[in-house]
Amino acid sequence: MTPEEAERAHLRGPEGQPDMGHRRMQELRKIGRDYPFICPVDFKPHKGSPPGEDPNLDPGFVANHREDDGAHYLA
Repeated sequence: MTPEEAERAHLRGPEGQPDMGHRRMQELRKIGRDYPFICPVDFKPHKGSPPGEDPNLDPGFVANHREDDGAHYLA
């Protein structure tokens, strides 16, 4: 078995179909880096408020919450 065949076999499920779980995990890691916090209002990934700070520690976050503020991950 060549290294290329071994790599393809590793990324395939038992029926030989591509394993989407591998790609999904990569996507989730990228989202986690870009949106490191969970919004305390709607529990969606959030960049922070202000950016880089945990929205759970911001006392005015809930009162000023908007889903279209550009800091939410909207899939």
